[in-house]
Amino acid sequence: MFLEHREKEENKRQATAGYDLTDAYAQISYCLPGEPCPKTISLQADQEQYLIPALLGRYIDQDLWVYGPKAQAAAATGEVFLADGLLTKAAHQEMVEVGGQNYSSVALLSLFLKRTMSLLAPIVRPERLQALVFSVPEVSVPILSAVTDAVGMLGLKNASLFLIGRAESFFYYNICQPEELWKQDVLLCDFSGTFLHTLLFTANRKTSPVACFVEEADWKEVAAGREDLDQCFLETMKALIGDRNVSCVYLIGEGFLGEWYQESLRFLCQERRVFLGNNLYSKGACYAARQRMTPGSVSEGYVFLGKDMLKANISLYAEKRGQDSCQPLLDAGTNWYDAKAEIDFLLEEENRFSLRITPLNGGEIRDVEIALTGLPQRPALTTRIHLQIDMADLTTLRLNMEDFGFGEFFPATHQFWEKTISIGQPDTAAGSSTAAQASAGADTTDTATVASEQSAAGADAKSAAPPVLAES
Repeated sequence: MFLEHREKEENKRQATAGYDLTDAYAQISYCLPGEPCPKTISLQADQEQYLIPALLGRYIDQDLWVYGPKAQAAAATGEVFLADGLLTKAAHQEMVEVGGQNYSSVALLSLFLKRTMSLLAPIVRPERLQALVFSVPEVSVPILSAVTDAVGMLGLKNASLFLIGRAESFFYYNICQPEELWKQDVLLCDFSGTFLHTLLFTANRKTSPVACFVEEADWKEVAAGREDLDQCFLETMKALIGDRNVSCVYLIGEGFLGEWYQESLRFLCQERRVFLGNNLYSKGACYAARQRMTPGSVSEGYVFLGKDMLKANISLYAEKRGQDSCQPLLDAGTNWYDAKAEIDFLLEEENRFSLRITPLNGGEIRDVEIALTGLPQRPALTTRIHLQIDMADLTTLRLNMEDFGFGEFFPATHQFWEKTISIGQPDTAAGSSTAAQASAGADTTDTATVASEQSAAGADAKSAAPPVLAES
């Protein structure tokens, strides 16, 4: 998800960073120019102490703040007032009481980010940071707003900032590994909470680009503290994997400390590679930052279709430089609330245009023809239409069209049309040429008609001539 973009120096190789953030912990990975793989910040130079407790503490006897393990230790001895749950509270825009004083939850989150980012400063100066991607358990509009506002207080003038979910972070981590590790399905077992959470990566290699999915599940019966935890975990793994071809398994989280899962491990290691660690999400976010700044052949050949992401490519069927073509508008793999585009084109005499909907999840390609009613009679290619397109929700395409005319020869009427189209199921107006129009006596806003809708494979050879893209 795109949060904010600022100007950056062209042709200058800069560093990227990934920041995994939850209410419990934070973790930071970075990648310097020329290095193939990210590295993760450790709280101890000689140890793999990657998890930073997501805590702030204000000393009882002075206005001094500490964070992370120092806040945790000081709270245990009663030296500080503790502030926790920073991400959730900031998402809810709560005021937080710390030692009898109220603080903005967004300001507290920003303070925590500032302190933790200081760990990165000796390695990567802020002015060298080209992109910073935050990974969170689940993306939502309140989380987006909270992180945007908190990061905005940090003054990262040159960095492009993004927010993604952990499932997308897992996707980026996978596609940046050697291909033999993810040539089949990949399973991630996350035991960082009180019960097991799994993410299963799959890819539909019959589409171009390859459509990738991550299926998430909670297994509350696989809970810390059970005496038969190994057996319970083993049965869950057998049920989850079943007949699937899983080539690689990742075990992450503090729940996998110790040797309690020996029987389960023997099963998982049967013709599979198994890895143990706890910095996958921040590394995945760092890979995402690098791929977004300098896309490579891997990222261009694969698209992640998460649960909040557009599952189809949307394009305008038009003529460009004398050739019929499909002009891309919205790309599959974009979060639906980020998907938007604008384009100008010139209508032929029929006053209609077509959109092509190309699903990447196995659905049928559809052509939807939109008729714009009420336009004055003009010669072909003398009506300039300005189209704005976005998503009303995950499966509803929203179109706004406006008549811009053709300069002084055919002045603009600024007549306005609105239309929504379902891209999850065929539109209810499909095949109808008599869809309802705006009520008489209304202003210049009309409801555009769905003139026809059909499978692209069965397109009518007598359909209207395509519009011509207007040169900017």
